[in-house]
Amino acid sequence: MKLQLIKHLEIIKNSYSELVGEPMPLNESLNLIEAFDDCIYPIASHDNSPEPLFNYANKAALKLFKMTLHDMIGMPSKASALSVNQHERSLFLKQVSMTGFIKHYQGQRVASDHSTFHIQDATVWNLINQDKKFYGQAVIIFKVLF
Repeated sequence: MKLQLIKHLEIIKNSYSELVGEPMPLNESLNLIEAFDDCIYPIASHDNSPEPLFNYANKAALKLFKMTLHDMIGMPSKASALSVNQHERSLFLKQVSMTGFIKHYQGQRVASDHSTFHIQDATVWNLINQDKKFYGQAVIIFKVLF
């Protein structure tokens, strides 16, 4: 399980640096799991299924979405957006799929207690595995308004 997590985090980190062209803001003096958990910015990812499911969230993301890891992992990622924003979200993720990444994303999201927040600045990017195949997508959120 821990080895799987490390491989997944390596894919997130490596895909970010390769596609976005800069390193993720992680504390490099920590091991990979600690670096992601210690990051002040929410980071989450979903898989590549037709209806993507969350497969990772760091502590900051869990706090932002007011969830436990158990609740968030396996949840459809579309549940993080209000139903009125689903079409816009779907179009945005397709655009990311085609371009590789998008910086400065803005959008409204919903936490588990139904409170909403506005993402003011985030980067969303494709995840590419070691075989150079599409593996999912990830987000790092730099600024939020409540």
